[in-house]
Amino acid sequence: MTQQPWLLLSSRPITQLEDAHLPLTGSAFHGYANAWPTPVAGDQADALGRPCTRLVVGGDNTLDVQGNKLTVETSSRNITPLYWSADHRGNFIISTDLLIAASAWVNLTDCQLSVRENAGVHLGDHSSIHGLTRLQHSNRLEVVLQGNRTHIECCETFDSLALQSARFNTAVLAGEAQLSALEHSIADHLKWPGKVAALVSGGVDSGLVAALLAKQCPTFEAFSIGTPWGNEFDDAQQLADAIGRPLNRVELDPQSILLALPQTVRAFGHAHPQAVEIGVAISAFCRQLTAGHLIFTGYGSDLINSGLATGDGMPDDIRHSIAIEVNKTRYSSELTSLAAQACGSELAHPYWDQRVLRTALDTCPSVKTTRGREKGHLRLAAERWLPAEAAWRKKTAIHHGNGLGAALSQLIDDTSGQRASAPAVYRQLLVTQLEQATRTPLSPLSAQEILDRALHSITHRC
Repeated sequence: MTQQPWLLLSSRPITQLEDAHLPLTGSAFHGYANAWPTPVAGDQADALGRPCTRLVVGGDNTLDVQGNKLTVETSSRNITPLYWSADHRGNFIISTDLLIAASAWVNLTDCQLSVRENAGVHLGDHSSIHGLTRLQHSNRLEVVLQGNRTHIECCETFDSLALQSARFNTAVLAGEAQLSALEHSIADHLKWPGKVAALVSGGVDSGLVAALLAKQCPTFEAFSIGTPWGNEFDDAQQLADAIGRPLNRVELDPQSILLALPQTVRAFGHAHPQAVEIGVAISAFCRQLTAGHLIFTGYGSDLINSGLATGDGMPDDIRHSIAIEVNKTRYSSELTSLAAQACGSELAHPYWDQRVLRTALDTCPSVKTTRGREKGHLRLAAERWLPAEAAWRKKTAIHHGNGLGAALSQLIDDTSGQRASAPAVYRQLLVTQLEQATRTPLSPLSAQEILDRALHSITHRC
């Protein structure tokens, strides 16, 4: 286990974070980081050719620091969130980590912060903690330090994911275009220097990623995740056999799942039950995997190709559903790699890369229901890469395939001794970590301590 990665910039020094100081050459801003890639000062230049430092978050959110000016641009994807706050006295902070942002803000202002009662996903600029703002997708934030004051402007930029078209209007053309985009995406990710792995379930989404990955990286490792309550090992084995790779079957035990909850909640910055149920399996998997892996997944395909629709009662035009699901995902943070990075690895979600997204959003809706099936165009194209059974296999949500969708809430109830306690426990995990971060941000509790304290708080609540 490595350390939780985070980055924070502030208008003023943060006493509690001095041991994590990050030098920003020639900048009036103060930088702090933990397990974060060290920026190279002067490798970028502003409009006048003056050197600046660029920090990248989540692949395509950028923070450019030059002198007394900070420019932040969030992408349309906004995979890893940024949290910020400012007041009229010149205090300003922005961070990749909600808890570190809270700790810094308390240190600067002596204010009291608390977790919202609704600590789930907010479709707007609210974070799960009162007083901290989540910088939304497709935004540009400019902060200029002027003595003891700050001048701040925030505006919207072009949202490249807001538009859908019917450019690809035949199933074969659309399917092949998306496969080509996936191949390019995988090639870009393979610049990673470490070991390569892929999570497979036996379905078309992860199956295509694995098959295309095998073409470019024949030695990658294939994994399938199961729990005591369910798995898709047999389907995944069929896929692994078809692409000529051995399958590593990983069955998560209940305790490892529970211990992955704090890390999942922290990485997401919220306690939305369904998102946590989906994310906790991969967090638990990463905690067991040796560090240094690049892990490919099939996450995101359902969002951009079917709007999470299944074969039952699909509308002819699914553009509205796709727009809704894409937008939600830009706020849920469930595709962030922070939980994996805390374990020394990295996640790659090729379906959520810009080129693949654009291809999917430019595909005619009727094509996506070819043969009366969701993702029909993709399934058709998959036939030359996968067994037909895998290409057309009925969709199963990941947290149902591994059994967590039904069993995690019951596991938490059994552990807490209270009925329907899962949402309260998830929120309390955030509360417990906030309390610790406020006191000693550079000395986080272990997963077991966080879990124990959260459960104790729930079970002893009047």
